[in-house]
Amino acid sequence: MQFMLQDFDPLSAAFAQDPYPIYASLRNNPTPFYFSNIDAHLLSRFDDVDQAARNPRMLRSNETFTDEATRRKQQQERNWHDMPNHERFVQFSMLETDGEVHRRLRMLLLRSFSKTLIAKQRDMIQIHVDHLLDELLEQGEFDFVEDFAAKVPGHVIGQVLGVPAEDCPQLRTWSEEIVQFFDVDRTPEDKLLAETAATQFYEFLSGLIAERRKTPRDDLLTVMVQAQAEGQMSETELVSSALLVLAGGHGSTIDVLGTGMLAFFNFPGQLQLLREDPGLIHSAVQEMFRYDSPLPFFHRYASEEVTICGQAYPIGTKFGLLYGAANRDPAVYSDPDNFDITRVPNRHLAFGRGAHLCLGNNLARLDMELVFLTLLRRTETIEQIEVDPEFRRGISARGLKSLRVRTTAN
Repeated sequence: MQFMLQDFDPLSAAFAQDPYPIYASLRNNPTPFYFSNIDAHLLSRFDDVDQAARNPRMLRSNETFTDEATRRKQQQERNWHDMPNHERFVQFSMLETDGEVHRRLRMLLLRSFSKTLIAKQRDMIQIHVDHLLDELLEQGEFDFVEDFAAKVPGHVIGQVLGVPAEDCPQLRTWSEEIVQFFDVDRTPEDKLLAETAATQFYEFLSGLIAERRKTPRDDLLTVMVQAQAEGQMSETELVSSALLVLAGGHGSTIDVLGTGMLAFFNFPGQLQLLREDPGLIHSAVQEMFRYDSPLPFFHRYASEEVTICGQAYPIGTKFGLLYGAANRDPAVYSDPDNFDITRVPNRHLAFGRGAHLCLGNNLARLDMELVFLTLLRRTETIEQIEVDPEFRRGISARGLKSLRVRTTAN
């Protein structure tokens, strides 16, 4: 049945289970589809999304071309007001800033996320993954998402930042409670949950920051504490950056681990191919990110008049960048709905582009590589036992609620 654009509903169960036919209709529309629920024009073709993400005049924040009164009105319309700690540490962050502030904060963290330094985390990640699998493979059946995937990235990013291992599970809960308020179906209960989580996150980080001021360690939090002491960042920027690193290092990697495993089940020949040739792991990870992008939507504001698809848009226009749609664009990818771990080149947009390219992309890829290499090395078989696993609803993230599997250990 032909999808009608006026019926676009990213909160529906149908969209959650398979958004790609809808994305195809959006790409075929001659101009960007206006989604009134979030007052945004949706960009869905690869070239349009890529150019918007790279354009330095397409901004995450609208504060450079709107006054304070207008921003406050928009904040109330979005129900993002009356949340003091959410406003201070979440609504303000490196992700939500542009220009000099963004560059300064990003450069302070960038060195810690270089390929060279991230590679030093390999042994720590490997030990943790093996530890998890020791118990799970003995069980034989487990939830790949909750019992395995969900316990990897939070532990890893926590160790990089300097969070005690026993506190890492709580960080995931806080992160999810904060992130859920970014989607379009916000309720008063969601608002309270997000503000409470931001407050508890702040209190937790404040304790760690105080400890690092007394006793520096070899971790990212100490790097930021020292930068704050030298006047390179404010206390608010320190807390918001630490919170962003922790929150950003959780959900998206959990989601792509789950959808990546599901893709292998749906294309079993690819799983066997990776078993036979583990050297394909780098291109396999790239394909997992392209095939089911874990963060399929981000926004930008036009800071000047722009023309897209032959149509002019005034300053202040909000655009939705549909990375998930762009990564299945047949104008760029041959047979885009096919999961192919040998796909080269694979210039996907799952990590974004331009100034806001995902800071933790090297760490996310290393997590993925070690999870799948270790799983295949330590199992003779792995099979899906949950039929039609359910995806979470929403436009901002794509991930499975669960994925039950059965394994036979080597």
